[in-house]
Amino acid sequence: MPSLLSHPSLLAHTIYQALDFDAALADEGFLIQETSASRQTPPQDKWEGVSEVVLGNPEGFEAWLHGEQNCALLRQGTYCLDSKEIIIVAEEQYHDLIGTPDAWLVAGADHEHDDNPQGDVKATHSARRLCSLLEQVTDRYSPLPRFTQRTSFLLVVQLPLLSYYHGRIISSLDAFETLSSAFVRAVPGALGVNLGKEEGSVHVDNRGLTSGIEGVQRLCKALLSAKYVETAMRGWAEELFFVELWTEINHNLELRSRAISSPLLPDPAADGGEIPEDTVFDELIAQYERLVTRAESMVVQQVCGEIENLLKAHFLTSLPSSDHASDIALSQTLLAPIALLSSHLTFLRANMRQATLTTLYRRIASRLADHILHRQIFYRGQFDLGEGKSIRAECELWVETCRVALGGGLPGGRARADAPWTKLVQAASVVSADGEIWSAILDVTFGTHSDEAWDAAMAQA
Repeated sequence: MPSLLSHPSLLAHTIYQALDFDAALADEGFLIQETSASRQTPPQDKWEGVSEVVLGNPEGFEAWLHGEQNCALLRQGTYCLDSKEIIIVAEEQYHDLIGTPDAWLVAGADHEHDDNPQGDVKATHSARRLCSLLEQVTDRYSPLPRFTQRTSFLLVVQLPLLSYYHGRIISSLDAFETLSSAFVRAVPGALGVNLGKEEGSVHVDNRGLTSGIEGVQRLCKALLSAKYVETAMRGWAEELFFVELWTEINHNLELRSRAISSPLLPDPAADGGEIPEDTVFDELIAQYERLVTRAESMVVQQVCGEIENLLKAHFLTSLPSSDHASDIALSQTLLAPIALLSSHLTFLRANMRQATLTTLYRRIASRLADHILHRQIFYRGQFDLGEGKSIRAECELWVETCRVALGGGLPGGRARADAPWTKLVQAASVVSADGEIWSAILDVTFGTHSDEAWDAAMAQA
């Protein structure tokens, strides 16, 4: 045994062979009480197998755990704590997982890992590889007979990897916020490097990295990565192995004390006899949930901020006025924000799963509709009927642009795409109404009609 401690690979191979041997004996119904060794074993004791020769030795188990930890973390590129010593992983090994050139590229569900349990969820290569690595670690330590040994792997290897990846995504979002003009009112041209023709001329401009489709793409990579890992943890938390492990942690006094001291685990039940209602991954799931929410908010801010900025020039121009709908000409200043919205929605439809796309679209469209309602109608003051018809034509163009860009990507079809714009379209219908339609709107608005009658009148406006 002592000679194996200095050879991690040989030690690990010996342990796994011993675990396989013990599992094979158990499958055959082997009982130690039916052998001559039963005279040396109390009848009530359970035989722990030949693997206990190594795993029952604290020095042997720590050496194996240390080797497995380094194996996992060398691929992740981080550091860990082992017996109060910080192990810094070699930088050249760091690129095995998240330092590769394609680590943050988005891959479809059929690109890698055909057995992916998350179905059609898209994610970055790094998120997929991290989850694959963690599943491999689970497979390696799940045969261990003792819950104390399983808990050590959970606390020392798996949870730190998940926490580190969480921190990596946070760092990328922090960097984006620092560079993005949508979040920081910086002096134009104060960031980035751009070499000019003049000798000694250096101009820094990172706006290209955080604006337009490329900027939203960077945010979506963080969003997809966090969402993929969060979904994976939800699935793992319901597996029997982790349910049993968390139940034992709650019931075992020693393991409960280790869980209480770990910031990556939820607080165990106050009464060790209670059945835990939470799961072993709840704390990290909550952290990733907040990260997903933050990334979604940043996508909404980025898209809406850029479009609202382009709309400033449009709101300052005079509206074209015409009493005939066929003669209405849209302002040229509206084309750029319309085109940008179409590009963003097309990109999101191609890269987001349906549930995430629905959430993002509802927030983006609702904010833009409210912004246009206030700036184009409420704050404009008085305008004639011809200008009102121009406003209605513009509002209808916003809605039609969303329908085309989404291309049926939302559940519910046109109704779901139109819903965030309802208030704006209704307001535009009011300011563009005349004749009998205007009289009908006045009647249902100031009369004693029901809300349903008002909705019906607005639908006909």
